[in-house]
Amino acid sequence: MAETMHALRDAPIFEGVSDRILSDFTISSRIRVLEKGEILFSQTDPADTVYIVRSGCIAIFLATLEGRELVINEMHRGDCFGELSLITDQPRSTGALARESSEVISIPRDVFLKGLEAEPVLMRRVLETTAVRLRVSSERESALAFLDSSARIAKVLLQLDQQADNDGVIKVTQEDLAQYVGLARQTVAQTLGEWRRVGWVETGRVRIEIKNREALERLAIAIEG
Repeated sequence: MAETMHALRDAPIFEGVSDRILSDFTISSRIRVLEKGEILFSQTDPADTVYIVRSGCIAIFLATLEGRELVINEMHRGDCFGELSLITDQPRSTGALARESSEVISIPRDVFLKGLEAEPVLMRRVLETTAVRLRVSSERESALAFLDSSARIAKVLLQLDQQADNDGVIKVTQEDLAQYVGLARQTVAQTLGEWRRVGWVETGRVRIEIKNREALERLAIAIEG
């Protein structure tokens, strides 16, 4: 229980929230362990829980009409998610799955809502966080909708590289990348193969290294415009 309390206290969304409220959350919470690829919840599921990532990585995705999963965001240690549907009392508008072995802290809806009512600072942080995520997700979906497959892959690779800040080395499988861009894995593999041939990228089993960033940036910008 002490570890859960510590994890909640370290979560940015709970900064400034009283120990009394965090204690209520801790007492009512549960730890859920997820294996890589395991679904935490699906679109249209009832929204009865809010989650905080304790370890690992959780992908937030939309199911496309073609039956693929388009990843629109990733949650890492300390990130809170699932709160929007919980507040609006609507079914889940997205799904969530474990990108790797992960642990999440789950807080029941009624307990979380009581905390919101008692702590204005928590309500403000939830609204701010939700607004930012909605804007980012909307911008990403709009951009991807108007790009062809090569530009979509280039754009997402550059985004992942920026987030990772690892000198162009991105720890991602081709299957994961296909989920990010909402394309078939074969399409992603063919594109990366061509880029590897011309020296734009190098690929491994669970990594992609950008070798010619300028070329990918030109591709994304040119087709966007």
